Amino acid sequence: MALAHRRAQVKLSPPQFSYFREVSFSVGNDPLVRIDPLREITPGVFLITLHVQGLSKAKALATLLTRTKTFGMIRVLVRVRNAGRLVKPITRKLSPNQIEALYRTAYKTNRYFSFVTVQTGFGVTHVYPVYKLRIIQFFNDELSDLYANYNNVAAFVFRNVSRAIVSGTGIRFSTVQKK
Repeated sequence: MALAHRRAQVKLSPPQFSYFREVSFSVGNDPLVRIDPLREITPGVFLITLHVQGLSKAKALATLLTRTKTFGMIRVLVRVRNAGRLVKPITRKLSPNQIEALYRTAYKTNRYFSFVTVQTGFGVTHVYPVYKLRIIQFFNDELSDLYANYNNVAAFVFRNVSRAIVSGTGIRFSTVQKK
């Protein structure tokens, strides 16, 4: 009796699902944030909706998160809601200290967040949100991992879903020092 040959089926998670999981497992690791399932609103355009308790926290997140992420022909929109209403990001010019305060407001209840600070070196000022020394892991059809998991340091996952520059100030995502 001949053995039936099975074809290995290699499948990868589409980028919109990977990005959704990055947002869910980082920003969503907060008791005051609830994230709806990923939704396709038109062909190739997907929506991630965060429901945030507290208007100031919602405004801070709407300002700090990347609102549109593009993967080739696929666009992922990230929107923040508070009490059912869409929250718009702050668009006025913010100082580094105001950005620091936004990070504190946005992430003070997030289980990965440690603290935020402003540092100036060589005449350039940056905001440094600092996250706990943790790995964010989730199933993602990741070919480089034996168990098909996505594994990354928390600070880098937050970097992937956040704006790199806010009001002309660079954001440098960091991890607490190991003791």
